[in-house]
Amino acid sequence: MEAINPVRSKDYILVGAFTLVLYAVMVSVGGPLTMHEGVLSQTTKAMLADGDWLVPHFGEAPWIERPPLPQWITSALCMLVGGCNHEWQARLGASLSGMLTVLLTVWLSGRLFGRGVAIVSGLILATMYNFARYSTLAEADIFLAPIVAGVISVFAYLEILRPAAEGESRNFFGTRPWAMLAFFTLLGMTNLAKGMVFGTVIALAPVGTYLLWSLQWSRIARYCWLWGWLAFFAVALPWPLLVLQRLPDAIDVWRFDLLGRLHQNYLAQPAWYYFFCLLWVPQPWTLAAFIGLGITFRKLWQPNSAAHRLIWCWAWMPLLVFSISQGKHHHYMLHYLAPWAILAAQATIWLWAHSAERMRSRWVIPASIAGGGVIVVALFGRKLPGADWIMPALLVAVPSIVLSAWYFATHRRPDVAITGGFSVLALLFGVAFAYKGAYLHRSIDDTAFLAEARAAVPSNRPLILNSADEALEGLRMLFYIQDKVHFLHNLTFIHDSRISDPEVFVVTRFNRKAHLEKYGDVQPLLKCKQSRREQSEDDRWTLFRVRLHDDFDRRNATMRITPMQAMYRVDGPNLD
Repeated sequence: MEAINPVRSKDYILVGAFTLVLYAVMVSVGGPLTMHEGVLSQTTKAMLADGDWLVPHFGEAPWIERPPLPQWITSALCMLVGGCNHEWQARLGASLSGMLTVLLTVWLSGRLFGRGVAIVSGLILATMYNFARYSTLAEADIFLAPIVAGVISVFAYLEILRPAAEGESRNFFGTRPWAMLAFFTLLGMTNLAKGMVFGTVIALAPVGTYLLWSLQWSRIARYCWLWGWLAFFAVALPWPLLVLQRLPDAIDVWRFDLLGRLHQNYLAQPAWYYFFCLLWVPQPWTLAAFIGLGITFRKLWQPNSAAHRLIWCWAWMPLLVFSISQGKHHHYMLHYLAPWAILAAQATIWLWAHSAERMRSRWVIPASIAGGGVIVVALFGRKLPGADWIMPALLVAVPSIVLSAWYFATHRRPDVAITGGFSVLALLFGVAFAYKGAYLHRSIDDTAFLAEARAAVPSNRPLILNSADEALEGLRMLFYIQDKVHFLHNLTFIHDSRISDPEVFVVTRFNRKAHLEKYGDVQPLLKCKQSRREQSEDDRWTLFRVRLHDDFDRRNATMRITPMQAMYRVDGPNLD
């Protein structure tokens, strides 16, 4: 299959540059690390410090919730830019992963649908709210997105762009094109970014459905290939096997994550959760994506419809499969937003063509887009988590009106409309995220408190951090004050014989004051102005000065903390 109007090299450069500049601006104004960003940021920082490239660490405990490919990539980038001590350094890998996903989307849509759809698809994906958000956060989720996009792109090459030749072997031990080996290798890599099985299911759900759609055994038999599956396992299995050799109880964490999502009320959400998320996760392109569904539906059943079938399978099958599981989260959708961007691009080009022919309806479409955005915000905006509904509201109502006006004012120059429209949208992103980072960020006060606490403790006195059994907050706090902190897995570890001073400074929640009083005289020195997820002032982070009792018992604390204990999913160990 050959595209009528192929994508040019400069198109990749321009779309990549737009994405990189947009994400660089968002990273620079993004504010301090969020609670969830602490995991990748601090485990990467620890990996660079201790040189353990197999097992990331939280303090002295192992942190093996996910495979460490995101840490490896972030570590390499941090070494290139001079360290991992600033937010932008920790977020760099996520932004490059997002940009790579955008470029793969340009390649795939360009080969399947031509240059126009390719350029618009890439720009739409880059500016989808949730995709842009996670491409500018130091979180591991976005690292899986380019791998899944790579799997689908190679699969499209094998099935649509370079279909099997007459004489190609179907033998289980036979030869296959080199692209088939790349397919299985990338499929194995899905187990290194997010977790075992998770990414593989996301990639295989559309692939398997597409193959079954044709009901041709000869096509399915291509993937029944010994050397391909050996390549898959050669990539997917070494890390978990090596970890199990060192930490046999690591299996408890993986079992908890996998089975917990299925039926143990872990991140439980209703069956319709992802359908609701479709209304806001792709904003401000939700309406265009649904229009794209409408204009491509009939094409699914026509001859030579393979490209549309593949995009539909990618858009819907991961959503439907993961709707079966109890555990759901909107960021799981990152890995199949690319097909929704392609559908939205097809709709955008279709609307352009039809409006140019029927100029008497010139105000119907912009009014519909703006009205649809207002309806979505009014009906669903306030149900979104915390204050996050403000961003989707801005990114629906304002850009839809601006882009529509620009679109109709320049209807004879699509290149001008695309350049100007996406430039305006990028500006709105920068302004909105700068405002959120400066005024709406929920970790502003916590981060400012950490800087004040660090400055308040004399340089010759130990600063001790206890995260009050909150692993994610503990990792984030360690990122900011690790240079002079002794981390306590729990408050009983204050018995650690390595803490020899009679007077120590402890950062923990104010509600832990009574526990600290068991060990000595306690004086609060500094309390956070406001802490994330606080229920009352007792939940605020506080700096205490603790003068330990004269007969205070010091013990050997170099004991093993299990992977489940490291995440505070089970209690212990306890030095009391």
